[in-house]
Amino acid sequence: MTFAGGLLLATSVPAMAVSVTAEGPGAPGLSDVRDEIVAAPQQLNLDGTATPVALPAEAYAVEAAPPPIVTEVASLGAVPITKTDLVVWPVVDPSRTSDGFGPRSAPCSGCSSSHDGVDFLPGAGTPVMSVADGVVVLATEAGGGLGVNVEVQHNIGGELITSSYAHMQYGSLAVAVGQQVTAGQQLGLVGSTGQSTGPHLHLEMFGADNVRFDGYAWLQARVG
Repeated sequence: MTFAGGLLLATSVPAMAVSVTAEGPGAPGLSDVRDEIVAAPQQLNLDGTATPVALPAEAYAVEAAPPPIVTEVASLGAVPITKTDLVVWPVVDPSRTSDGFGPRSAPCSGCSSSHDGVDFLPGAGTPVMSVADGVVVLATEAGGGLGVNVEVQHNIGGELITSSYAHMQYGSLAVAVGQQVTAGQQLGLVGSTGQSTGPHLHLEMFGADNVRFDGYAWLQARVG
């Protein structure tokens, strides 16, 4: 009977179940089971007739940035002028004018028969504004025939342009030499100082060559 019972245990119980119940330092254990996939190395076969093709290099050009325009301002030295394209009228209503640019009959003793600017008639006390961003290079109440006079230099699209505002009222100067101004900023008020026959704004404009040009036509082409 004992032999038969042992035989039954040996044939009915898995060997693994018996082994894991053993105790002691010498008892057998389960070893780690790892899946390992061995892939065959990849190979690239090239046709011996293939010809390598060189890709053309992309062509490009490098242009240096234009140098900034720098103006010399008394007591301040070199002052850079920021480039701008925004241009405005020097008075709110530019529709009323008298003498334009060029030849004319001298309106007063000592007045020029060759008019270097354009005269706007917006009314006494009307604000006079800078036509563009720039730097004030002259602001005086002793401008001779120009009376109370302000000059502003601008960098218009990379070109040095100076605008001059004359015959303004005494005590109306709103800027000083070396001051940075913006388009439309008030410089003074329309007056009748210097060689003037009545309240008006005399606007002169010129480039780096100091040659005056028709400021009214120049403004018409750029405002707006």
